[in-house]
Amino acid sequence: MLAASRLALIALAAIWGSNFLLVDVALDGADPAQIVAARLWLGGAILLAICVAMRRQLPRGLGIWVRLLLMGVLGQALPWMLFAWGQQNVSVSMAGIYNSVTPLASLPVVWLLLRHKGSRGEVVASVLGFGGIIVLMAPWGEQSRSTLPGQLACLGGAVCYAVAYAYAKHLISTLGYSKVALAASQAIVAGLLMLVVTAPQLLETMNPTPAVTGSLIAMGIGTAVAFLLNYWLIGAVGPLQAGLAFYLMPLVAVALGVGVRGDVLYAHQIAGAAIVFGALALQYAIDRRESLAGANTEEQDDEVSQGIVVEQGEARSGSG
Repeated sequence: MLAASRLALIALAAIWGSNFLLVDVALDGADPAQIVAARLWLGGAILLAICVAMRRQLPRGLGIWVRLLLMGVLGQALPWMLFAWGQQNVSVSMAGIYNSVTPLASLPVVWLLLRHKGSRGEVVASVLGFGGIIVLMAPWGEQSRSTLPGQLACLGGAVCYAVAYAYAKHLISTLGYSKVALAASQAIVAGLLMLVVTAPQLLETMNPTPAVTGSLIAMGIGTAVAFLLNYWLIGAVGPLQAGLAFYLMPLVAVALGVGVRGDVLYAHQIAGAAIVFGALALQYAIDRRESLAGANTEEQDDEVSQGIVVEQGEARSGSG
């Protein structure tokens, strides 16, 4: 991986991981719905400006916009709302750890939606990861019961991401428009839906202190920048290597939560996080092994095809 790709990977993980800290700060003066709306509107406006500058055409047709609305709800509005609501009772560190569940939740989600079975290693990684979630929640402990609804909300947000990724892979990717245009469109349409669904919450009085306002602006800008970095990385190093940012993101969230907000992790939370991170490492190793195996198979197929072509050419030369 080149130095530019490493820097982009670190920057992406830093942006994603710092969002949990920014949400925590913004909650001091804003409602969860106001936080999500600000991210959608500002991030969508920046992406729309980029589309205009790059002369990218926005999607056309009611059917496409309905798909984008569903994608915007599943991939942005709903999980952001669940995490922001959950963080009223869940620390920055814990929210980041729960967000890391998304890759582990992808396997059962894909099986339920598409009946696609994962490998034995993926199943083991998912089971191990969800065992870590149970330890993380520790519903048998008094300290966890007060925040159990918040933890469930964060877990629901991670599952929403998993559903959105499955949906995007099999439906949105076939629409034929630029990814920047699709991202801007789904942010805009999801932001418009927020106006209708959460109007009472959006009209609540805010306390726009410099810290709260700065956090909202930073999240909006970060949303647009992270999207561009993510797709640049996918094009530069491939989806598997680019996905490392997702695995590094919870480490950033934990570091910021402990170092900036003074989060305290109890023994069961540390143990649960260790199990989840171990499951993530196992799943990444499995994905990488399968990716390398697939690449080797393609190379062998190419060599066989080239050999056949050469033999056919020699046969033609001999017969001519």
